Amino acid sequence: MKTLLEMSGCLLLSTNQKKVESLWRDDPCYKFIFSLKGSMRYQSKRNDLFLHEHEFIVFNPSEEHRQIAVEDHKFLVELDASFLNEAVSSITVGQRDIFFAQFIQKNPLVTQWVQFIYSYIQMEEQSENKGLSIFLDHSFTQLSVVLARTAVSTQSTDFITQPFSSVQPALAQVMAALKNDYQHPWSLEEMASILHISKFQFAHLFKEAIGVSPFSWLQIYRLMRSQELLLYTNQTITNIALGCGFSSVAVYNQLFKRLYGFTPSFFRKSYSNQIKH
Repeated sequence: MKTLLEMSGCLLLSTNQKKVESLWRDDPCYKFIFSLKGSMRYQSKRNDLFLHEHEFIVFNPSEEHRQIAVEDHKFLVELDASFLNEAVSSITVGQRDIFFAQFIQKNPLVTQWVQFIYSYIQMEEQSENKGLSIFLDHSFTQLSVVLARTAVSTQSTDFITQPFSSVQPALAQVMAALKNDYQHPWSLEEMASILHISKFQFAHLFKEAIGVSPFSWLQIYRLMRSQELLLYTNQTITNIALGCGFSSVAVYNQLFKRLYGFTPSFFRKSYSNQIKH
């Protein structure tokens, strides 16, 4: 089954056709890729990216990548760069052009959006209703806003964990504790003790539900908190890294570059000039 729809310069593709696309691409749009069923593997110039069911990634405009394998069902939305940034600018006061981290993510709100759109399109394709184009126009705007609010990006200063509260309340409790004391050198045992389970049970549960390990989640949250300090303070990068809980500035720089493809100093210099006053 394959569905291909295009509205407002944006494109939606839903397919279970296992097409091999090993060529490198650098499309001029944002590409939201969601694993509706099964797993997928993508590759960029700096990361191997393995998506499992209900996980997603966003590639930025002109960001080189290629599809290596799709096990079952791929749900893809190409969002025109000006369309997405216009939608995002209406809800943010930060820099204009958003840049998403190259990071596999999982969020109940995003999953709900995809499942609703997928079900609606299946319904409309069996009817002669002309309302699909209007529906998709609004849906692309919704996706732009949802990604700006929930996905890790240059505009992120916090992990939005509220969507997890209804589906994984215990893990939402752990995430809240980590956020409240993110500078602390947490051990896996300390995290697991919040739920009174073993560290092995906790690590498996967290990875299964959130998509990354507890330590990876905490490190990325620390990085997100650091972004605001880079833009709005004159603190040195070393002080910011250590103050946010990183063991060294080298570890901080390495993670920042792996996610964004550029260093904290480049981010500070480039994005400070784009802040809206």
